[in-house]
Amino acid sequence: MGNSVFLIAVERSGENLGLDILRRTQAAGLGLHWYGVVGARLQAAGVRSVADGEVLGVMGFVEVLRHYAALRRLYARIEAVLRQERPQAVVLIDHPAFNLRVARLAKSLGIAVLYVVGPQIWAWRAGRIAKMRERIDRMLVLFPFERPLYAEAGIPVQVLPHPLLAQCQAAPSREAARAALGIAADVPLLALLPGSRPTELRRLARGMVETAQCLRERLPQLEVAVALAREDLLPLWQSALGEERGIRLVLAQSLLLLAAADVVLVASGTATLETALMRRPAVVVYAMQPVTFWLARRLVRVPFVAMPNILLQQKIYPEYLQDAFQPKIVAEALERLLGPAGRAQCAALEALPEKLRGDDDAAIAAALEAVLGGGRA
Repeated sequence: MGNSVFLIAVERSGENLGLDILRRTQAAGLGLHWYGVVGARLQAAGVRSVADGEVLGVMGFVEVLRHYAALRRLYARIEAVLRQERPQAVVLIDHPAFNLRVARLAKSLGIAVLYVVGPQIWAWRAGRIAKMRERIDRMLVLFPFERPLYAEAGIPVQVLPHPLLAQCQAAPSREAARAALGIAADVPLLALLPGSRPTELRRLARGMVETAQCLRERLPQLEVAVALAREDLLPLWQSALGEERGIRLVLAQSLLLLAAADVVLVASGTATLETALMRRPAVVVYAMQPVTFWLARRLVRVPFVAMPNILLQQKIYPEYLQDAFQPKIVAEALERLLGPAGRAQCAALEALPEKLRGDDDAAIAAALEAVLGGGRA
């Protein structure tokens, strides 16, 4: 179908990128019709949804096997749509295990492929780059250090300015954020960011609640608030709370909570970058299915899991993974960050924005037009 683009963008970070690409194509005057597997915010922006992509939020080897049937059904639906509607291009955001299969299908149908957020070949499974060269027409990556990896493989690549840069720059002041949340200016505030995936919430929420309880025993005046990405995560969070009723809920406003916070307990993922760009002291935690963790530890080649640590090549944010996520120990680490250790963290984070600068708008617009084409609006 002429001037149409099929988009796969689910989860909060994927939708942020999808919205950014829509904005850039509109600014470039490309008259495109968008549809695909997208979340609620992209649907509200006018992208027609053809399937529910929630299953793409599943992470881990064992977890994917458990949801294999649902993933096959989603792929079959996408295949049927691509064969019937024949868009001029597909835009695939993240989820490499699934989206590289979609890329192969698209290429077999003569459909151009734009891939956004490069698979972490610098961390593991570097051999995938040969498949990518065959299946992808152009890449948009988020980190400048990734450019030579793909350019040397012969894949045209541009670096997007990370969307979080602009979002964090536009965040309210600490005073304004606290006023909006109804939190006094002189009390310590712990923010909990447990991730946007249901599987993350199930594994991390109870430990985060217990950590907050431990810290509050040491600091009775402590305020605690949790940022949930979507309303549908609320039942999972409530089941983790148990009898605890002293944690505020902030829905779909993580930047507002980060602006108000003094210290943060954050799940590994995009939220660690958000926290770091807001210059907030933090501890990073994560837990996954034990077999998945065992396999990951043997395959991954980088020493850290938190992206700020990876980008700055030092452990600025402490990482407590799997069995090391012990509420009492993590609470002690958070308490230390309310003093000089937290100020030292913030100083070390000042170098981070320069690691996320991308190409200028004109270069990215030219890259989008090259692969997406389309009529002029």
